[in-house]
Amino acid sequence: MDIRKRFNEIFGFEDTVEAERKRFVERVNQAIFHNIDTVDCDSYDYEHLIQLVCFDLGINFHDLHQRRVGVGINERYLPASIRTLTRDDFTETLRVLCALCGRIQLGGDTKKGQELLSKLIEAALSRCTCDIGVRWKDGFFYPSGAEELDTSLIEETLAWLKDYPDERRDYRTALQCYAAGDSLADVIKNCYSAIEGVARKVLANERTLDNNKDELLAKINLSDGWKSLLANYIRYAHDYRHASIGRHEITKQEGEAYLYMTGLIIRLAIEST
Repeated sequence: MDIRKRFNEIFGFEDTVEAERKRFVERVNQAIFHNIDTVDCDSYDYEHLIQLVCFDLGINFHDLHQRRVGVGINERYLPASIRTLTRDDFTETLRVLCALCGRIQLGGDTKKGQELLSKLIEAALSRCTCDIGVRWKDGFFYPSGAEELDTSLIEETLAWLKDYPDERRDYRTALQCYAAGDSLADVIKNCYSAIEGVARKVLANERTLDNNKDELLAKINLSDGWKSLLANYIRYAHDYRHASIGRHEITKQEGEAYLYMTGLIIRLAIEST
């Protein structure tokens, strides 16, 4: 058992999510990032790896400062450390880890690099004394909601969206915002954009979701009882997309429920094609 967990259990202490997220970042910094960009940088072909990660994340690699490593005849220059990209921020750390897993190789072996990275991420997560809002699965972070729902309404939704790249990106962004926990309004906005895009492609038009809702329900072949549900889904999103004075502070539970509802509607719409 991890020492912090055991100590907290014995003395009845509880850590906050914010504090535990900071500890997760520090564990990643020490056990993963430091190894990749310093100790074993040659094994990971660090310069090439960081170029690919920067490209995936939309960061200009050439803007990174160079750092001197080694001494004497072994002295050379390498790109900045990975922490330059994350700035020790929890959300950015998650993003960089996902990008790394998609690009990493260990001694030229992609599978070996990904397996080791995943083991280290899982080890860092296992030492958290409370749920920090994310779990790691198949090379990506997902919100740590009810696992039986996560499988059918999140992971499978991403699979359904494989032929809808823009909408898949919106849904992934919603998941990342939810996992970060600090931009729940963006969860709603990106969920809405994902469904609006799917509806336009399924119905072969460029109308807004407001104007597509009746035709979408007919396409999905759902009863009139669903009209009020979809109308409320749309109205709820409008409060956050257009800064309505009637909007309220979103709770984590509301953000999660909206994600699941989005996944359900997306699957029904795509299945109808």
